[in-house]
Amino acid sequence: MSIHDGHRERLRSRFLKYGLDSFEEHEALELLLFFALPRRDTNALAHELLDRFGSLRNVFDADTADLARIKGIGENAAVLIKLQSELARKYWLADLAEQTTLSSIQSAIDYVSLLFRGKTREEFYVVCLDPHFRIRHTDRLSHGTATEAPVYVRHIMETVIRTGSEKILLAHNHPGGSAYPSDKDISITQQIASAMDAVSVSLLDHIIIGEKDAFSFSEKLLTLNNYPKDAARTAQYSGRVMQDLPQRLPPDRIGE
Repeated sequence: MSIHDGHRERLRSRFLKYGLDSFEEHEALELLLFFALPRRDTNALAHELLDRFGSLRNVFDADTADLARIKGIGENAAVLIKLQSELARKYWLADLAEQTTLSSIQSAIDYVSLLFRGKTREEFYVVCLDPHFRIRHTDRLSHGTATEAPVYVRHIMETVIRTGSEKILLAHNHPGGSAYPSDKDISITQQIASAMDAVSVSLLDHIIIGEKDAFSFSEKLLTLNNYPKDAARTAQYSGRVMQDLPQRLPPDRIGE
């Protein structure tokens, strides 16, 4: 048994006995890398990854291509690292979906923020709700570039028909940027609102998640209609504030 083998066995035994609570970040990452790099000194690689990205969370949230550029990591280890945050997201979202009611703007922002945690490219989601605002289904409609994720009304319509939903939320992200909507964001929201209204489906909101902030079209509508800003985000969706969006939110007022 080599020195590295002995060290690996000690880390494995420690994990099995105590879990990760007693591990430093570099030790936890080192343990993970054992499974992709059986013949390398993963201690040095773990330190290099943390030095490069700043924290264990940032390592897990890093783009796979950026991870693979670190000498000694390679594609297999990069995929294994990235898989951790994706698995964790599925785990927490599955748990939330079973118990979460998105009845307010704030609760919807809290939920969809998890969809985009660690994402480096734009993605577009539709969240389907039952009549009591409980999550019925969440579907990623598109996965694009760092600045755009194309979405088509027919994709949303297909999801609505498949799930039999009468209420939906839209969500997409602006990785590394402001949550402020672009002209295209406003236009597509208006198109979708018109299409949903034609089939009697309530479009409750379109939420954009930025690097440090969130934008809700419903919240914006409320403030444009003199609703207090400090109360708008906690407002309930039961009032259908997104109804007749094309008439109530002209593009030239979005910046007010």
